Amino acid sequence: MTALTVGAKGPQRVAVLGAGIIGLACAWRLARAGHRVTVLDPSARTGATYAAAGMIAPASEAAFGQDALLAAGLASARLWPTFAADLTHDTGRPIELTPCATMLVALDADDDNALTRHVRHLHRRGCTAERLTSRAARRLEAGLTPRLAGAVLLHETAVDARKVASALEVALVEHGGTVLAVSGEPVVHEGTATGVRSLGERWATTSGVIDADVVVVAAGWRSPQMLSALDHAVPIRPLKGQILRLRSSPGALGHTVRGTVRGREVYVVPRPDGEVVVGATSEDVGEDLRVTAGAVHDLLHDAIELLPELAEATLVESTARLRPATSDNLPVVGPTCVDGLVLASGHGRDGILLAPLTAELVSAHIDGRPPPSGAETLAAQRLCTPKELT
Repeated sequence: MTALTVGAKGPQRVAVLGAGIIGLACAWRLARAGHRVTVLDPSARTGATYAAAGMIAPASEAAFGQDALLAAGLASARLWPTFAADLTHDTGRPIELTPCATMLVALDADDDNALTRHVRHLHRRGCTAERLTSRAARRLEAGLTPRLAGAVLLHETAVDARKVASALEVALVEHGGTVLAVSGEPVVHEGTATGVRSLGERWATTSGVIDADVVVVAAGWRSPQMLSALDHAVPIRPLKGQILRLRSSPGALGHTVRGTVRGREVYVVPRPDGEVVVGATSEDVGEDLRVTAGAVHDLLHDAIELLPELAEATLVESTARLRPATSDNLPVVGPTCVDGLVLASGHGRDGILLAPLTAELVSAHIDGRPPPSGAETLAAQRLCTPKELT
């Protein structure tokens, strides 16, 4: 297996709190570079990663006033092919980037005007976006509603997030890493992180502490809880998303389709095997993991409005998970004001997209290398005062 070069600091003992795609991506890259990595998570791969649709779609996600997030997303999308190829090499499990271009669709004149503004926004930032008439859009995607007012085509990709997370765990172990099904919190001594302590679990060590040179907190919306003993406020909150999985005929849908129905945004992501992912709500309701009848109804209604043939698909799963959101919609990645403590959280709905860039940013810090281009605005220290995180 190919290994990267450990930086000037030499091999480090790294503890990663969190085994979602962000924590596992960081852990794998670090283990691949020769560091000794332990990941702690009592429920690995069951959080937001488990529910994610897996879109690698920075342009279609782009919002006005969020140019820093768009730049980071574009930079990470460029890293995904190599990230997937390396993961395939290390595990023997094919990690496929499905080239299902994204089609943004409009159902009425107001939506079509909004699409025009979106295209102008992307063009000004160097992104390619092709305007389509409704007839041209339906030639490309025959299942679209005939009531279509217009569309935009973006050449983006998608990945099966569950398969990626499973492969990351296998690759980590192949490189000597360990995944422990326990909770933990950083141990800080005289302003420096020195390891992690178990929370309600008994470890093999007598003290209940695993020593570490670096602690990476990648616990999603729970990251602030991991730091509660430090008196450091980390501005990350849970943002609920409900998502559905349907079963249709393989190849029935060739594009990711996104649109707005009665003011509600909806996306439909096809998989090669006939699975169709429909999502997702965005609810600022705290730690609520209920799947609600209203959300299921709205998601199905809106998806069928865009693609009427989905009415014949089988509903196989409904899921609610909590995304880690920040007030400025930018992740919090990199060293903090506590020596040896690194944050990699707050990715909102972009955890899958930003996983390669986040892993590269964290590994660059630990190896003593310059940060990758496009990641400067994600720095965790933007949240610091001289003495604490605010």
